[in-house]
Amino acid sequence: MSWRTLYTHYDDDALIVFANAGLLRRARKDLDKVILTDAANGAFSSDGQEVVLAPEGIQKARCNCSAPGCCKHILAAVLWLQANAAPAAALPSAEEPSPPLLPGLLALDAVQLIKKSNKAECRLALKWWQQWQSITLRLEDNGTQLKIYLPDFDEPIIFMHASGYEGMLSSLPEQQQKAIHLAAIAKLFEQHGQSWPWPENLTETDGPRPLSDDEIALIHTVKTFIHSLLQQGLSHVSKSSATQLHLLNMSARAEGLPRLAAYLRGLSGQVALLAEKHFTLDESQVLRYLARLSAYLYQLTHAPIATLPQVRGQLRRQYNEKNDVLSLVPISANWWLADSGALGATFTFWDSDNQQLLQSTQARANRLDTQFHRQNVWSSLSFWKQTADSMMRKPFQLHHPRLSDEGTLAASGDAYAKTAPSLLSIDALQTLKTQFGTDNWQTLEHDFAQQLDDFLTPYVLYPKDYKSLAWYETEQCVVWEINDRADNAVFLRLYWGKAEQSSFEELRYITEKRLTVLAVSVQPVRKEQGIDFIPTTLWLKKEDGVELFYLDFDHYPRKKKPSMFISHIQNYMARKKQQSAILLGTVPTLAQQLSRPLLSVLEAQACTGRYGLSPQQKNDLAQCLQTANDLGMAFLASQLKHYLAQPVSQAENLLRLIWLCDRLQQLQSPLPIHLTGAEP
Repeated sequence: MSWRTLYTHYDDDALIVFANAGLLRRARKDLDKVILTDAANGAFSSDGQEVVLAPEGIQKARCNCSAPGCCKHILAAVLWLQANAAPAAALPSAEEPSPPLLPGLLALDAVQLIKKSNKAECRLALKWWQQWQSITLRLEDNGTQLKIYLPDFDEPIIFMHASGYEGMLSSLPEQQQKAIHLAAIAKLFEQHGQSWPWPENLTETDGPRPLSDDEIALIHTVKTFIHSLLQQGLSHVSKSSATQLHLLNMSARAEGLPRLAAYLRGLSGQVALLAEKHFTLDESQVLRYLARLSAYLYQLTHAPIATLPQVRGQLRRQYNEKNDVLSLVPISANWWLADSGALGATFTFWDSDNQQLLQSTQARANRLDTQFHRQNVWSSLSFWKQTADSMMRKPFQLHHPRLSDEGTLAASGDAYAKTAPSLLSIDALQTLKTQFGTDNWQTLEHDFAQQLDDFLTPYVLYPKDYKSLAWYETEQCVVWEINDRADNAVFLRLYWGKAEQSSFEELRYITEKRLTVLAVSVQPVRKEQGIDFIPTTLWLKKEDGVELFYLDFDHYPRKKKPSMFISHIQNYMARKKQQSAILLGTVPTLAQQLSRPLLSVLEAQACTGRYGLSPQQKNDLAQCLQTANDLGMAFLASQLKHYLAQPVSQAENLLRLIWLCDRLQQLQSPLPIHLTGAEP
């Protein structure tokens, strides 16, 4: 193949992966400035710069301009060559399509590829390969390009025709690019039944180890990036910042820091929404998240070696085989869509033998898999050799489970579920009540008092009765009051959205029909004003036992009718008097009253990037300092005093104060309950 033909295989998608869309757009405008100066050696003059298109591929192309890596002059030369290539020789005919590229990739010499990589790159490649054990990489092979789609990344790795391993294209982080390419090839070897000879000296020694130089460098890079975000002002972030965070997330995963990767993935989604001025997010939410991430970085940097493995976190797909059988009761199933674009379903179970909650998640990093949607996951996707629809109805035994130390169950592998012949009995539900959940709302404050995690686990409430739904227009949600034996009330919320419309209708129908609800599984969600309880599963009384009804997936049998959204508004107008009871849980706590004036000043600084305090801001902070001293909150007072003493506020100290206020508020997070004061 000539060097000219090789460059005709770089379509726009490949060039965007190698460079970026903006650079390609600018290069296309300069086609009239390109001149072929030496056809034999691939030399061009591109807008006055000397460009050489190497026969090995675009990675080896050279330009004498000052731009690092690929520049618009190289791209313009490639586009000019494609526009002026001889049509007969440039592309294969439609009648004779090119043979697939996958056999050529699988014919590569694995030993030689490993020798081309140093030990650090091989170690990173092994880590990535281990993370992909429970998934199958998706491929697109058109004969000139083999596109390999990786989890958690939108753009593919591209294996080009006749350019081999060295000519693979991707927009992955440069420091990890070679290692991830190697891991992808190793995974494809495994998918197609070929062995891959990993060197034996790659595995790390058992026992805790300190942070490596690469991990320390990554932590420093993340800190620097956070400070740069605050210096430019959160009101001025761009989508490029979200892209950089996504690349840092990839780097954290490659370095074996899954908790840091999860923080960065969440922050990337939030920054992307903030750049779009999305109505669901504001700067204060991102600022709190930055404070939590900064606190975690401090913990990661200063953790003793003995506890460092727990602080690092464990990769979710590293499971240990268990020989015993788990007896599980389905608790909850909910469909979710993350800010980052990831979507999936999380299934929760109660392990009565070990008295613990276990969860399993089916998810995709983005929407590229058109077959992965709510109903397909529920009724078609294989889940422990069954569908979720059939398995989540009854208690079951899980044989050969693969369980991580964090209590996460693998959805793939040799595990299989064997369901009970009948529904959960009323007696079994009474036994479950003694093990998990509560029928006394007065215990809820104690149950949630010590939970300071950002992500709370599902919980089960056993009500005596319930009220009709009420539409709460201010917060755009439906509020459902359920009561215990002492008439204490818990207010469950379903927030309005297109994805939740089915859940609205099902809950409305069931409550209007006054079906007997023996229990309700709720997903606690922490918000600035407190903790919300989102109903996910209703436990309905039937003649032959207890039926679990999943609001995100099930449809109660009835004649189809048009959407009843208008009825929600009518219900709201008819039950306006219920608002006073609903609003009882939103009275500001002492921590919120103390923190809000302080947060107002700090958020103004973070949004604008201006860290010099105005006289009014100094006065507001001085009042907060006086209040903290009056309340005996010495630590908060000392931090405020130090902050006021700075001539110009520093990002690190600002984040420390934000984190402290956030924790104070979480310690007093109000629950959506109203207690009568009587013991049940």
